[in-house]
Amino acid sequence: MKKYILISISILTIGLVSCDKMLNYQPDGAILAEDALKTPDDAQRLLNSCYDVMANVFDGSYQNLAELLSNNLATPTGLDFQAVYNKETNFFTPTTNGVYSDFYYSIYRCNSLLENFDLIEGLSESERTRMEAEARFIRAYCHWHVVKLWAQPWGYTPNNTHLGIVIRDKASNAPLHRNTVAEVYSFILSELAWAADNLPESNGNYANANAAKGALAMIHFQMGNYSQAIQYCDDVINPSQFADTLLDRFPADVVNMVALPNPETVFGIVSNNADVRTDDLIGNYNASGVLPPNLTLWNDATYSSSNELENPFFQFINVTGTDKRLSWIGTNGSRKTLNRFLDKVVFNVPLIYQTELILIRAEAIAYAQPGRLNEAIADINKVRTRAYSQDNSISTSSSVDEVKISARREYRIETIGEGKWLDQFRRLATEGVVNNIRYSPWDCPGMAIQFPNNETTGAGFQLNPEGGCN
Repeated sequence: MKKYILISISILTIGLVSCDKMLNYQPDGAILAEDALKTPDDAQRLLNSCYDVMANVFDGSYQNLAELLSNNLATPTGLDFQAVYNKETNFFTPTTNGVYSDFYYSIYRCNSLLENFDLIEGLSESERTRMEAEARFIRAYCHWHVVKLWAQPWGYTPNNTHLGIVIRDKASNAPLHRNTVAEVYSFILSELAWAADNLPESNGNYANANAAKGALAMIHFQMGNYSQAIQYCDDVINPSQFADTLLDRFPADVVNMVALPNPETVFGIVSNNADVRTDDLIGNYNASGVLPPNLTLWNDATYSSSNELENPFFQFINVTGTDKRLSWIGTNGSRKTLNRFLDKVVFNVPLIYQTELILIRAEAIAYAQPGRLNEAIADINKVRTRAYSQDNSISTSSSVDEVKISARREYRIETIGEGKWLDQFRRLATEGVVNNIRYSPWDCPGMAIQFPNNETTGAGFQLNPEGGCN
C-alpha cells in the first residue's frame, strides 16, 4: 500500500510558508510520501512547517481565547469573542474553530514526519533523533493547549475520567472518540519526557531540552504535582537569564529584520518584518481614534469578592502607585486598556520563560518543599524588586500561605494578556481556593469551548454541553 503525505508542492520549492494549509485533511491533490520526502532537507522543511502553523496560533489567537474565559478582561466588542466571553460557543463559532483546526494542522504535520523517516535517504541517526524529538515536543505542546480550552481542567473529576480531546498520534483524519483528560495528560507527559531526553541542549530558535523540561514543569504544576514541577523548574531556571531591569516581556527591537528575543525566553515564537507573529495581540488590544479596542481589562467597580483573586484585574492590580506595571494600563473612555502591545509591530512572543518558572517554583515550594521557603521568598522578591519603584519585598519570615498568595499575585499581573492566568485559576478552583470566575461557577458547562461541527462526523463523538453558566 502506497503511503501518501498531504503536502503542498510549495514546501519543496520555496520552503516555509506562513498561512497556507500545506497539509490538508482531504486526499485530493495529495502526493506520494516517497515523492515528497527524499532528503534530510525535505524533512527539515516539513518540521519547520509544524513550527510555522503553531507559531500562527500563538500570535494572540490562543492567548485571547484563554484571557476571555478568565477574569481579566471586560466584555469584548467582537461577536465571536463575546460568545467565548459569555461561555456560549457552539460548533459554528469561526474563531474558536480556526484555533482548534490550526493546532491539529500542526499535529498532523508532525505525525506525517514521524511516520515517514524511513523514506529519507542520508538522514543521520542524530538528525533523525533531533527531528523526532522536536516533532513530539510540538505535538504534545499543541495537545496540551487544546485540552486546556476544549475540556474541563485536570482535577474536575477525582480520577480525571471526564472527557478531554482526541489524541491524534497518526497522520489520519479518521473520526475518533474523545479520550479522557487522564489519557490526554498521560500522552502529553510521555511525549515531553522523551523529547526532554533527546532534544539538544542548544537548538537556535527551535525547541531544545530546556523547552521540554519547562513545559513539563508547567504541566506538572497545573496537575498539582508540585514536587515534579520543582524538579523541572530547578533544571531550567537560570538566574543569569532573569532580566532584572527589563520589565517589558515583548521588546519591539528589530536587528537585521528580526525581532530581538527577550533574554528570559526558554521557548517562544520568533517574528521578523516579513513574517509577523503578533497580529492578534496588536489588533485586538490596540485601537486608533476614539474607538476602544476589542479587548480591554475588566473594571467592574461593583463586583467585589472577599477573595482578591476573583476580583476584576484593574481592581486587583490597582493597589499601589509604586507598581511600575501600572504603565501597562491605559484608558479609553470608560474602559481600561492593556498597553503591553501598544505602538509595536514586530516582537517575539515568549511562551516559556524564566519569570513564569520562578513564580511557579516559588508557589510549588510552598506546597511541597517548605524547607526551601527562603529560596521561594527570594525569587518572589526578585520579581517585585523589578516591578516596584520602591521596596515592596515580602518579609523573609513570610509563612507558607503568604508565599502562595504573593506568588499567585505576581503571576497574575506578570502574565496579563498572555492567556496563562486561566490555567492557574482553574488549578486553584479544583483545590477549593477560588470559586467564581466573573459571574459564573468555575466549572460551569460553557467553560469548555465547543468543538467544531466537523468532529461530529464520527459516530459517538460527544460535544461539550452548551450554556448553563448564567
